[in-house]
Amino acid sequence: MPDRRTAEGAASPKRTPFTGSGTRIAKAIAPHLTRLVSPALCRAIEVYVAVLQGKGAGTGWDMRGEIRAAQRFVQNHKLTIFDVGAHYGDWTRKIARILTYPAAFYLFEPQSDCLPHLRDLPPDSIIIRSALGSSISQGHLYMDVVGSGAASLLERRDTYFGDMTANSESVSITTIDAVMDEYKVAQVDLLKLDIEGAEMMALQGATTALDRGAITTVAFEFGSANLSSRTIFRDFWDLLVEDHGFAIWRIRPGGRLIPQTEYTEEQEHYRGVSNYIASRIPPAP
Repeated sequence: MPDRRTAEGAASPKRTPFTGSGTRIAKAIAPHLTRLVSPALCRAIEVYVAVLQGKGAGTGWDMRGEIRAAQRFVQNHKLTIFDVGAHYGDWTRKIARILTYPAAFYLFEPQSDCLPHLRDLPPDSIIIRSALGSSISQGHLYMDVVGSGAASLLERRDTYFGDMTANSESVSITTIDAVMDEYKVAQVDLLKLDIEGAEMMALQGATTALDRGAITTVAFEFGSANLSSRTIFRDFWDLLVEDHGFAIWRIRPGGRLIPQTEYTEEQEHYRGVSNYIASRIPPAP
């Protein structure tokens, strides 16, 4: 006799890609395919399929797609945009060209070698020569070469970049809350975070703004640098979705969006960088 509790009340196990009768053949032939398909080919297919889903696709080669995705969330009034990790200012210049509403830009870039490149910016732009963190302090920015686009407050050990501590620079660290208070910013329509693993630290410095709903949309990276900060994707999910009511989308190549309707361990993807948008509002079509 079947257990009535299981039949009538217990939740059925959650289905995974390898449950159900439809996968029996795939499981049966897998041992044979391993003899035919080399590990190198498997790896290439794995990486490419992940990139098509936006996993590891955010290494800078598709900035146009990233900007196109962000644009869908900021098209209804005069905007305030924080470009955190501005580097040479390319992201600000490119999104400013396609916005249909005027915008005030705040560019955060602590690297002294990047500052000469922050020119030809939109008229209403303010450069803030500080890194962002969870509190106001002093710190060091570490980089493989001066002016690096991968410079970080963290002593990164990514295998891709090599020695990320070959060069360093003393920098000031401020917070989003402090900047909004100093410059009398009531609302941030788009907060772009590209700060090589320190994104959660920056969000922890925006407690007041998040609590009062003063940040509408956050574009952030997640990937290998988060291993150095010991930050997992679940931390972003808990803070933004569970605590503050954001929805999250992952950006695919070309700027297409994949809604992240629930947290799964598949989002803990550390090969390269994946780009996400968290917003309190839905994207425009």
